[in-house]
Amino acid sequence: MSMRKNNGMKATINILLVLIVTELLTECESKKEEKERPNILYIMSDDHAVNAIGCYDMRLSDVAYTPNIDNLASEGMRFSNVFVTNSICTPSRAAILTGKYSHENGVYILNQPIPEQPTSATILQDAGYTTALFGKWHLVSEPFGLDEYMVLEKQGRYQDPEFFSKGSSEKIEKKGWADDVITDLTMDYIKGLDKSKPFYVMTQFKGAHDPWDSRTPFDTLFENIDIPIPDNLCDTYENRTEASKRTTLKLDILDWKTFHHTKLETDDICEQRKHIYQQYIKAYLRSAAVMDYQVGRLMEFLEEQGLAENTIVVYTSDQGHFLGEHGFFSKRFMYDESMQMPLIVRYPGKIKAGSVEGAMVANIDFAPTLIDLVGEKVPADMQGESIKGFLFGNPPTEWRDGIYYHYWQHILHRDVAAHYGIRTKDYKLIFFYGLNLGQTEEAATPPEWELFDLRKDPMEMNNVYADPEYADVVEELKLQMDELKTQYHDTDDQFPELDSLRNG
Repeated sequence: MSMRKNNGMKATINILLVLIVTELLTECESKKEEKERPNILYIMSDDHAVNAIGCYDMRLSDVAYTPNIDNLASEGMRFSNVFVTNSICTPSRAAILTGKYSHENGVYILNQPIPEQPTSATILQDAGYTTALFGKWHLVSEPFGLDEYMVLEKQGRYQDPEFFSKGSSEKIEKKGWADDVITDLTMDYIKGLDKSKPFYVMTQFKGAHDPWDSRTPFDTLFENIDIPIPDNLCDTYENRTEASKRTTLKLDILDWKTFHHTKLETDDICEQRKHIYQQYIKAYLRSAAVMDYQVGRLMEFLEEQGLAENTIVVYTSDQGHFLGEHGFFSKRFMYDESMQMPLIVRYPGKIKAGSVEGAMVANIDFAPTLIDLVGEKVPADMQGESIKGFLFGNPPTEWRDGIYYHYWQHILHRDVAAHYGIRTKDYKLIFFYGLNLGQTEEAATPPEWELFDLRKDPMEMNNVYADPEYADVVEELKLQMDELKTQYHDTDDQFPELDSLRNG
């Protein structure tokens, strides 16, 4: 009897030992898998145009001071055809986080709060990532999906910025330059993390947003030289619609509140633009240079911490920006300078260094891509597509050949009419429908169409919409655009006044 008890006890002990060992092995394997999951450092500037980044080899590449962003591109993949779907800060940031167009994520215009919903941050947080954001949030509502945050109030200020932190309604002033402080906050936070757990940290700078301030030693860059002017700085908007003529984005009427500058005593609009342009572009490039310096600091930090090899680094901006093209500053319009965004991704050993990809990418693709890169399932209602295949040298056999764009903020702030359109590799079709659709209180403007043949007219100077030679192109583009509108659930019949305007 005693022997049977002993044998039974031994069997129980053996079973327990097996269970314990199995549990330990499972836990070890789980920790190993967790450790192998890549970190993500997502770096986003504000209004940084591809025309002002060295590695993009565009108009100002020879004078723009962006050595650290350029170096990042030499170590990763640079995307040359990335476009925003609604070129203004708050809506673009919402689209980037949610992977959805404005009408789906609920953020149509500037300073509209984002409704709580699945984002790249919430999904990665649920997947076991430590998530945090430092810098510019600009989505009005309290940040969500984040284990920690320190965010600027709205635009924030460059010198001695004030932040809101998680769990507190009190503003905290941090002495120093905004982008320096944001970088410090990022590095200090990552230093204190449990390195066995992957992180997704978003570092979102104030530069290079107006008023385009800078600090030493960057505030003396470009002294005593003239920056090259765009060929269409003195655009008179002939062969164009009233939309460009109406807007107040013109450099010759740039307001003092937005940017402190001097003006000439002259009625010559072209000379006035040239005078203001030199002040504006130097200030902009200096502000961007301060921000670029922070990118370098962050890359050095990852190396010092032994994190560089297993950290995906993303560099982008929330949209593009006019740098005197068409005589404009700011963004909003569907023209390329406003619509095109930078995107650079580095992942050592996974992404080919110095590679360039020309596929048409939209900002709604960012969230699905980050989710896909860490092996999580992309929600079915996200409208963007993962670009992981392009990054890893295995591009999809089918990919989009057009980007749908919709700017909703009719007239408010800068007198840009509401419009939507499609951009393909060769053409751009824009419909300035000119209705507020409940997003602003501004009066309607007359509907107008523009078509640009980007092969012959890359600067978008000659509207050929009414040219009989392009009648078939117009018809084809409208069909393609309407297919995208249906795909993205943004059909005109949701708004009887819009449907009547276009189809009545």
